[in-house]
Amino acid sequence: MTSQVNLEKEYRENEIEDQDKRKVSIKDGEELDKNIKNRMNAGEIGVSHGIDNHIGIIMFVTSTLVTLLALYFIFGVVPDRYYS
Repeated sequence: MTSQVNLEKEYRENEIEDQDKRKVSIKDGEELDKNIKNRMNAGEIGVSHGIDNHIGIIMFVTSTLVTLLALYFIFGVVPDRYYS
């Protein structure tokens, strides 16, 4: 029985240490979130300066064309079938 009591005691100690580590981690995360929110409110990050929209459109058009070409090559008409 003493080994079981010792195991329970060790488990409780480890649990308390784990809870303390988690509390510290949560506090650090909250501080980082506050820092990020402050930077966003100040306009340092997360603000589009116009070029983002152009790059987004270029990426969308390029991906659309590549997708259409891939679909054409996979499911498209093969000219050799119609000339024989």
